[in-house]
Amino acid sequence: MSAERVHDVRIVRDARIPVPSEGSRHGATLSADLYLPVTDHPVPALVSVTPYRKDALAGIGAAGSLRWFAAHGYACLLVDFRGTGSSDGPARPPFDPAEADDGVAAVEWAARQPWCTGAVGMWGLSYGAVITLRTAARRPEHLGAIIPLLGMPDPERDFIHPSGAAGCLAPLGVWGLGTLRDQLLPPLHAHRSSAEQRRWRERVEQAEPYLLDLYRHRPGHRVWRSRVVDAGAVTVPAFCVAGWRDLFCDGSLRAYEQLQGPRKLLVGPWMHTMPQESPFDPVDFHALALRWWDHWLAGIDNGVDREPPVTVRVQGHRPRWRSFDSWPPPGEPFSVAASAGPLAARLDPAVGSLSGLWAIPTSGFGLPGDQHEDDMAGLTVTGPPLERSLLIVGRPAAALAAAQVCGFGRLVVKLTDVDPRGRSTLITGGVLADPSTAHRVVLDPTAYHLAAGHRLRVVVSDGAFPRLWPCGSESAPEDRVLRLTRLDLELPAVAGAEGRPAILPVPGGGDGAELWIGDDPRWSVSRDPIHRATTVTMGGSLSARTPQREHLLELETELMATVEAAVPGAARIHGSSTTTVRLGTGERIVVQVELRLTEGAAVAAGTVHIDGVEVLNRHWHSADEASRRDRPAPVGDSPARAAAQ
Repeated sequence: MSAERVHDVRIVRDARIPVPSEGSRHGATLSADLYLPVTDHPVPALVSVTPYRKDALAGIGAAGSLRWFAAHGYACLLVDFRGTGSSDGPARPPFDPAEADDGVAAVEWAARQPWCTGAVGMWGLSYGAVITLRTAARRPEHLGAIIPLLGMPDPERDFIHPSGAAGCLAPLGVWGLGTLRDQLLPPLHAHRSSAEQRRWRERVEQAEPYLLDLYRHRPGHRVWRSRVVDAGAVTVPAFCVAGWRDLFCDGSLRAYEQLQGPRKLLVGPWMHTMPQESPFDPVDFHALALRWWDHWLAGIDNGVDREPPVTVRVQGHRPRWRSFDSWPPPGEPFSVAASAGPLAARLDPAVGSLSGLWAIPTSGFGLPGDQHEDDMAGLTVTGPPLERSLLIVGRPAAALAAAQVCGFGRLVVKLTDVDPRGRSTLITGGVLADPSTAHRVVLDPTAYHLAAGHRLRVVVSDGAFPRLWPCGSESAPEDRVLRLTRLDLELPAVAGAEGRPAILPVPGGGDGAELWIGDDPRWSVSRDPIHRATTVTMGGSLSARTPQREHLLELETELMATVEAAVPGAARIHGSSTTTVRLGTGERIVVQVELRLTEGAAVAAGTVHIDGVEVLNRHWHSADEASRRDRPAPVGDSPARAAAQ
């Protein structure tokens, strides 16, 4: 097989995969869309399992890759896991270990089909990567190789409660809004069938939004340990793909470090997007993945197993691709006494708001820009100009000797590169959720080259808004002062000439999906000087044809996260989305979702209209056990009205 081979592609919608079902004599089935190369010979299969609706956005986003791999000789399955989309069964809680049952069932079903050689690979992006790793840890008989992209092994540490701190805009706003929208959206494939309507009606009436599960299980709740993926149990060949500016960067690399079989690592400068779709420094993921599949599934000796296993994009001075024989590469630890004297700073609860959306799932907008203004909202230590360039590859750490951490529920550390003009570029950051027992903060991994004459800056605070909810405090804002007596840096330095130059393929044009019509992302940061409030707004509009090309889907989303300096514990999120689907049969579906969130409570509402007739109106509350003071305003009410009640 080679990258030049091209087959016609035949698509089978709603192939049914049998799975066991508790309480049912007849079992249940998963729904899969199958992309088959037109050939007289059996071929290897590639499986992807998703919670995000293959008849809607997940299918739209994956269609190009599925067609491309099928055209190059691989049968591809995109599967709705149980309780979602067109698959049977009740919905599970998010990141439930039983999701691996569906992955195993899909892999073994594909291996038994007459069009399959019996060799099966599995791959997925984000949640799909989690399911890929979770399935591989179960070691199904016919699973031959995997590719998890931008994934994670620990949903709490890596996403819901980053490093143990309460997560804010990403898990609750972006993900909470999107997953509720997917739950409420009526079926788009075979939308008039009684089976599809029955599944949808049961879920919207009986299943709770993922959002409520996240509020029920606070940081440190024992349920999160049961949802961790055991990446150390994965023995099949694994090609891990990560992004330095992705919110799952540390999780992706920790998963790679735990793998027990043949492994390969690619880390680019990307945010939460497929490598070939990144608006900056894209690479041809399809070509790289094809070589992986060809070797491990088709038995082709193409040398992929003899290449350096680690390839990373070095950021900063002279950005370049480098290959290494290990992660992290060997080097000499570089220690810096950033400050040996007393330090003090009054902290701003909005710190992080001007730092970009690098820890929020976006497709590529929101890259961190000049950090200088945001740096000044924390305790800042800037070192002298470097006498020679410095290449950092690995996980930096900051050791803090604190004279006062009372009233600070956590420590957040940011490492930046300050150029001779004073511009500050984010290198990486980290969170210590409980500073009462230790003051060493391990930062997220990076590969970054500082030029001679640049300076290292360390910014210490207790916030990273809107990635984390601000720390609530009974103290007056003027009393929120952090005091340190010493700050030391431990840097994983390697020689500037370490590694080998790497040349990666660039995307070569369209993938033939032609489903996306428009995408208009929006992001802004605004200040209210009267109330000393900061609001981060993100969202946008997009439009696309559904995977069958018969329906038009349009989505408008807005999320606003606001914090006031006087009452940081009262930070809030308001989110809304409107999804409009114009069916090929003439009907018009409108799904509206609205969220009002605080750290302690959530209120959500959703409506569905078909041709102007309301067919669903649901409300959910997580605040039954919370005090009235902590509850967000009811959906449809203003914060002022809620406060007056």
